[in-house]
Amino acid sequence: MKRKETYLSRDFRETVALRFPARAKELNTAFDMRLSALLAENVGASKEKQYHLKRQILPGIAAYETLQRVMPKEEALQTVHGYVEHLARTSHKQLAALLHIPGLYRLVPGVFVKSTRSVFGPAAGFDPKELQAGNGVWRVDMMKCPYHDTCTEYGCPELCCCFCDSDDISYTGLHPKLIWHRTKTLGRGDDRCDFCMKVKK
Repeated sequence: MKRKETYLSRDFRETVALRFPARAKELNTAFDMRLSALLAENVGASKEKQYHLKRQILPGIAAYETLQRVMPKEEALQTVHGYVEHLARTSHKQLAALLHIPGLYRLVPGVFVKSTRSVFGPAAGFDPKELQAGNGVWRVDMMKCPYHDTCTEYGCPELCCCFCDSDDISYTGLHPKLIWHRTKTLGRGDDRCDFCMKVKK
């Protein structure tokens, strides 16, 4: 069965084709083997957690580890960060464009409440503490996160910051009447991620 390419695997293949053409085949094979091994090791994870593992976490780890064969660790980290950042900038553009529809911005905190409950809940390995949900405010303290846990488990906790940063890139400055706010993240060594998206009163 052919695995569905993620944006991370696609970007990784593009990097090796452009920068290491002589070793592209070897690097692609190494990446595929590492990703297969990671997926096999996590086959017991819940369907909800698999969504995050397959889409971002495990391809991110496989790309990061494989790139370190041909570049210094710090450069490999920045390269993967670039992939995640590129996706975040694209989604920021799309969301911001959508929010030109008058009044639509008011719905954003409510959408965050729904998606936290469905995609970022305990079944997926998150531990969200809802502080406020409703009245134009979404405030959640995330006490546990599979991005942080999995990266730490595989010895690359620094990789988690790529995913933390992508939230800030995606959601900062979406609309003049929306405030995205976060002072702490697990990936940056804090005890929680304190998420907040609210409508400016």
